[in-house]
Amino acid sequence: MSRILALLLGLLVAFPAFGQSPASGDTVVQTDNVRAELLADVAAVKPGEPFWVGLRQIIRPKWHTYWKNPGESGLPIEIRWTLPDGVKADPIVWPTPRLFDVSGIINYGFQDEAMLLVRIVPPANLEGSSLAIVADANWLVCEDVCIPEEARLSLALPTAPASTPAPPATRAIFDKARQNVPTESPWPARYGVAKSGDPTLVVEARGLKPDTIRDVYFFPAEWGPIASMAKQSASIGADGIRIPLKRGDAKAALPERLAGTLVLTEKTGGGEVQQAFDVSAKLDPAFVPAPSLGASFAAAEGIDRLSLTQALLFALLGGLILNLMPCVFPVLAMKAAAFARLAGHARSEMRRDGVAYTMGVLSSFAAMAAIVVGLRSSLGEVSWGFQFQSPVFSLLIAYLFFVVGLNLSGVFEIGGRVAGAGQGLAARGGTTGAFFTGVLAVVVATPCTAPFMAAALGFALSQPAPQTVAVLLAMGLGLALPFLVLSFSPALQRLMPRPGPWMDRLRQFLAFPMYASAVWMIWVLTQQTGADGVLYALGGMVLIAFAIWLLRLGSGTPLKLEKGPATWLRRGLAAAAVLLALAATLRLDDGPATAASASGGPTTGVSFEGWERYSRERVQQAVAAGKPVFVDFTAAWCITCLVNERVALETPAARRAFEQAGVVKLKGDWTNRDPEITTSLKELGRAGVPLYLFWPPGAERPKILPQVLTESLILSELASLQQAKR
Repeated sequence: MSRILALLLGLLVAFPAFGQSPASGDTVVQTDNVRAELLADVAAVKPGEPFWVGLRQIIRPKWHTYWKNPGESGLPIEIRWTLPDGVKADPIVWPTPRLFDVSGIINYGFQDEAMLLVRIVPPANLEGSSLAIVADANWLVCEDVCIPEEARLSLALPTAPASTPAPPATRAIFDKARQNVPTESPWPARYGVAKSGDPTLVVEARGLKPDTIRDVYFFPAEWGPIASMAKQSASIGADGIRIPLKRGDAKAALPERLAGTLVLTEKTGGGEVQQAFDVSAKLDPAFVPAPSLGASFAAAEGIDRLSLTQALLFALLGGLILNLMPCVFPVLAMKAAAFARLAGHARSEMRRDGVAYTMGVLSSFAAMAAIVVGLRSSLGEVSWGFQFQSPVFSLLIAYLFFVVGLNLSGVFEIGGRVAGAGQGLAARGGTTGAFFTGVLAVVVATPCTAPFMAAALGFALSQPAPQTVAVLLAMGLGLALPFLVLSFSPALQRLMPRPGPWMDRLRQFLAFPMYASAVWMIWVLTQQTGADGVLYALGGMVLIAFAIWLLRLGSGTPLKLEKGPATWLRRGLAAAAVLLALAATLRLDDGPATAASASGGPTTGVSFEGWERYSRERVQQAVAAGKPVFVDFTAAWCITCLVNERVALETPAARRAFEQAGVVKLKGDWTNRDPEITTSLKELGRAGVPLYLFWPPGAERPKILPQVLTESLILSELASLQQAKR
């Protein structure tokens, strides 16, 4: 019905255009929106020898015409031929289409330029000195409105004992058009129908590497059996390319063969190349696919129904709860100590400190939003905590934690003009110190996902730039809100302890959580790069400590900005030491980063003992067999994930309960980039880990467990399975 209404609306808007017939019988016809041209790849025709003609359309910018399956609205381009007796025209050879999403209406067609090729077969006894070809073409061209247009195009080609090629410019047009025609698929294909009636296409292209393939889309050749979809969640696994589809509006049964065009982008040594294949998939009655993860989760949790207002509220609450997550504790303790130092000071000073901390948090979230929008426009997908999947980032953050720890321990302070400019960075007092404490809090918070954050982030990372920025800023406000309220509330300030000698001891004590954080990041680095990561990290820390010692040498405790040859020499050596430490990042880039999810060996940061590695195929097999399934999406750099494993998933009681219930336990390790896990998270409306899915026996859609697990919660879920068996 939506298809018919959209088409009728376009035709009604464009009704006056029906009476405007362009000039007929020309090789080129210019309408209001399309320049149509009829070309041949020969200049002279040999009787009995086939040749090619092409209907070329140069389309007005931002307008489009339609493919053989136009999608939810529109009409395909049609050509009616008038040919001499005995001359035959084969069906149109269609170029690769593209998808158009017009206010939620999905169309398939062409933009800017399209060339429809047709093979003409003259008889061996062709008579006459020329062959006249007339094409009556009509099409629907649309932007905000749709306008039907038509043209009568003609060619008169001389006949000769031998065919003559067309001029080079024309042959170049045909060569380009042939490159845009899909090739026959080199792989067999089949499709099955789920209990819901939705089909799943499997193209048995075994051996494809998931990290080299993106933007996979199947264009059904006919309207009706398969619904037009703005988004298809293709996956690449051991059996090839799997694409869950939706049943179309046609009432007839699905055909024995499902035809269409498979389009994908492949990363090759020479860059990215778009490939297109014509696919004919045979119905396989034995293949009954389980519902796709994305569709199941959306139906269960209402991801698509989350509004911007709800996302902003969830982001604010998630940011507040983020203050309680373990990864943020060291920085929050530093901030609390800084507030205690200000106890008894002027209220204006407290307020400035709170505002500066808030601005540091919001500035960091704004910068993160800009990076996310930029990367999304170039790479197509970005996830929460994506920077921790980079070994270079892990090493730099380990250095940062180490330097902040040295500062808190009193090994060095920034003095002279540097101190006057800002009193240091995150570990010092003053407005600048408060600002950079906020920056540091955001940096260490990104590996964590707090309750309410998951849905908000999933919404934000799938929306246009303004909504993405708004949601991330709301999350930043939630993170900063407790200290902002404290800085403006005299009643809360009076509850704070008075400054005293204990402050110095607390500051020195807070160095140890920073050292522990540095150790944690080195451990994460080893999961990404292997044992060499420890050498680079510890060697770099020695060089950084050496640089600090050089700068302090002969200058007292603060780093004075003294002048003189000795000072310049020390500065030069210190700079060289720091640059050498940073040069370790180049080695990390050159070295292989073995993904934990790929190896699953003893050196991986995530333990697979008692677990299978996650794959979509394994999930669907287990669910289709009626087995209970538990999926744990985790990462070595996610502290919340590791805590959940220790206190809830890997306790003796939980292990026994999983075993007694016969649960298929799957673990997706996202320590390094893993395209399959990234795609699954995106389908599920989530932007990061942890994420826990649980399918009871026979369930078509999973239950989403909280981001913070307890042993009692796991045991309760598993106990319900035992009760159901009885």
